[in-house]
Amino acid sequence: MNEPRLGYPSWTRRQFLQGAAAGVAGAYGLASESGLAADIPDKYDGTGFQLRAPEPNAKPGGVLRAGFPNRPPHFDLHQSGTFFNLGDMACMFDNLIRRDPFDSGNIIPDLAHSWEIAEDGKTYTFFLRKGVEFNDGAELTAEDVKATFDRIAKPPSGISIPRSILFTSVSEISARDKYTVEFKLSEACPVSFMMAAIASGWNVIVRKKTLEDNNYNLRKVVVYPGTGPFRSVRRVENEIWVMEKNPNYCPSHILTVSSSTMSCRFPPRWRPRSCPTGSIMCAPLTR
Repeated sequence: MNEPRLGYPSWTRRQFLQGAAAGVAGAYGLASESGLAADIPDKYDGTGFQLRAPEPNAKPGGVLRAGFPNRPPHFDLHQSGTFFNLGDMACMFDNLIRRDPFDSGNIIPDLAHSWEIAEDGKTYTFFLRKGVEFNDGAELTAEDVKATFDRIAKPPSGISIPRSILFTSVSEISARDKYTVEFKLSEACPVSFMMAAIASGWNVIVRKKTLEDNNYNLRKVVVYPGTGPFRSVRRVENEIWVMEKNPNYCPSHILTVSSSTMSCRFPPRWRPRSCPTGSIMCAPLTR
């Protein structure tokens, strides 16, 4: 009697790494499905890039009201892995690069307008927008990006960042000049994996000074400077967090900020009847 012959797929080293990378990426919340980004060009010039408005002839103004089942457990986005941080706080910050909100498989510019990836896959260079300010008026520089990702890739003692494991191949991050940041890898990994790791929504850029002033731990720092479209104006524990449009926010790649005010509510015992009529315009679906 002949034993059945089991066929196994033949994988190249690149295919194996891509498959393994997809599994790790999915486990650490980089994106739904595979977690990897679509094909990414080694050189991308996004100096003229603009993110289209969500609808034709969009006009700024109004109030966006969002409801969340729970308050943020703390205030350090890098150390978080929950949407209760990201959903409330992300609007006050930007990323180096980001997922396309219209197609999450694509990576698009954010604070970096362009990038170059070396042929050997071991050097990633990002070119920052000039004139970007934090909402306290300080200018964004490459030193802020370096400090942010140094902390994410190699957290100081006592700091736990869930996505640090995604940056184990990063050997050095340097500020080549005021507006250029370079990531050096000890060994090449799939470009789609590396770019998706950098673009993770939790990897917001914070000021180097903010990290230094707070011993690199922002868990208890309720409000700190960001470059995003909104800034904090009022927060009541377990009730509401109100943000207003950041007057310093005017990046060339964003056509319009659709709301002048955003408020996040945290209703007790999350259920529709716990929310006053008209107090919630959108809310996450949870199980």
